[in-house]
Parts: sequence; structure tokens; C-alpha cells
Amino acid sequence: MADITQMDLYELFGVNETSSIQELTTAFRKKALTCHPDKYPNDDEKKELFLLIKRALELLTDKQAREAYDTCRKQKKIHQERLSQMDDKRKKFKEDLERNEQKASRTTSPTINKSMTNKLRAEIERLRREGNRLVDEELEKLHTMFEQDKQKISSNHVNIIIKYNPNTKPYTDDELRQVFNKYGNISTIVNINVKRALIEFYDDHISQFIENEQGLDGRPFASVKIQKQKNTTTTTSSPSSSSSSTKKQHDIVDLTKPDFEDFEAMILKKMAQQTTTS
Repeated sequence: MADITQMDLYELFGVNETSSIQELTTAFRKKALTCHPDKYPNDDEKKELFLLIKRALELLTDKQAREAYDTCRKQKKIHQERLSQMDDKRKKFKEDLERNEQKASRTTSPTINKSMTNKLRAEIERLRREGNRLVDEELEKLHTMFEQDKQKISSNHVNIIIKYNPNTKPYTDDELRQVFNKYGNISTIVNINVKRALIEFYDDHISQFIENEQGLDGRPFASVKIQKQKNTTTTTSSPSSSSSSTKKQHDIVDLTKPDFEDFEAMILKKMAQQTTTS
């Protein structure tokens, strides 16, 4: 397991150091979709990554532990910035000097750094013993979600509709695949126009967290919606009996906007099918 005290946990989650607990939790959910043991039970590498982000969330959502971590991280950055400004000769001289000072225990600077690191490790150990209620609740939500995903059965592939932000450049097929691959096995991508795109997944069911997907940095989506199925029933009477049979008709309904008609959604579906067979 990687030493969490030597890592940039904000970079791990793709957030900045001023991020709120809600922003950190959202980033954790997004990351967990790519490595959760319930989704990848036989992948040890993903399991290790999941344990790492779990520990990182525990640390960053605990006030005392986060303060200790931020202090160590700030000192490390200052030290690295100073080293980067030195030429090779001065850098070697400084490294040799610090090494000699540490051996002789004649400087207070390493002692201060060691003290800060020890404090951080103590906070991590406290979290290991006491746990973190927020993280435990988040893990329970994820576990419940994945269990529901396993139990839900559907005979149709899942489609999503993406609305592009009018102020940003539309995505290419490769860019869409890069963003949405983590949610499931993509069957078809159709860029309908500069406003919308359709993605079909082989999977019977995908997580509703997909609707929280923001896209690449600086190019947020206007919206991401799972196409819903509207079930209607028609009853036919048999001339020879009074019994009736019920037939289910599945019409794709897109919730991208309230007035989006079923007919247009069906056209998008046919376009996706044609792309697959061509």
C-alpha cells in the first residue's frame, strides 16, 4: 500500500486544496466507479486503488487530519520549489549539507518536518481506530447502489443523451468514449449535431451517477440524462372468449428537456443502430 503521507491527495481526486467536503465526496464517488470491489471483484489492482481513495477521503474529510496533512504538504511544496530554483551544483551541495546535518542532529528544520510528519501519522492512526462516519455512510450508499445494479434486470441496452453547452466545443467520439468508458461497455456513439449526442451501452443497467458527469475540464456538459422507458398497455379481446391479453409497448423517452418528443428519441435510436451495422 502506498504511503498516503507522501502523496498529493487533492491531485488524486482531481480537485484543488480548497475543495469542500461535498466536492471531495463527489470526486470520491466518481473515482470509486472506476475501482469499486463490488464492480471489479477479481481485480486486485483496482481494489488497492479503492482502499487508497477511501483512506484519502477519510483523511481529507476530518478537520484535524486535513490540517496536519495540509501543513506537511505545504512544507514539501516549499522545499521542492526551492530545490527547483537551484542549479545542479548548489542542489548537490544543499543535499549533502542536509544529509550531514541530519546525521549530526544539529539542525532544527528536519526536526520540525519530522514532528509534522509524526503528527500526520498520528492522525491517520486515530482515523484507523475511530473510523469516519461520513466515509462509512458513503461506502454504504455505494454498496447499496451496486447491489441494486446487480439485481435489476433489463432486456434492453441503456442509452444516454448528452446536451452540449452552447459556449463550449462539441466533443468528438473519442473524447466521449474517454469520458464515459468508466460507466460501462459502450456500444455506439452518435454525435447528432452540435447540440446533442447519443451513447448506447451494452450493459442492461448503468449507475445513475452518470447523470452527474461534468465532462472534461473547461468543457462541461449542459446535461447528461438516461433515456427512460415508458410502458403502455393495449388490451385486445378474443372473439371466442372474454379474456384479454396485455401487450407491452416500449417507447424511448428522453428527459433531456421536458418537451422532447418520443418520435425524435426513436429516430436517435435508429441512427445508433444504423451506425452499429454499417
